[in-house]
Amino acid sequence: MQVIQTIALGGVMAVIGAALAWMVQGLRGEVRGEIRSLRHELSEEMRAVRAELGAQIGSLRSEIGSVRSELGAEIGSLRSDLTQVALAVGATLRAEGA
Repeated sequence: MQVIQTIALGGVMAVIGAALAWMVQGLRGEVRGEIRSLRHELSEEMRAVRAELGAQIGSLRSEIGSVRSELGAEIGSLRSDLTQVALAVGATLRAEGA
């Protein structure tokens, strides 16, 4: 009698195991599909972020170039003003290469 119960219980366990394996197999496919979808979305987002960063970097470079030009003009003006002040107080120009 115990042998029959053991065999029956083993059969039930095998059927349950097979059903669970079949269910998990379907879930694995769904999870893989979701992962593929998320990777694709992430790839698109990364491309968009890179493009936006590239545009911002270009804009910043342009602004930095503009600031450098303005700063150069200001320094030139300041040198000219300092030269005029020095000449006004009686300073003499230095010889080239001295």
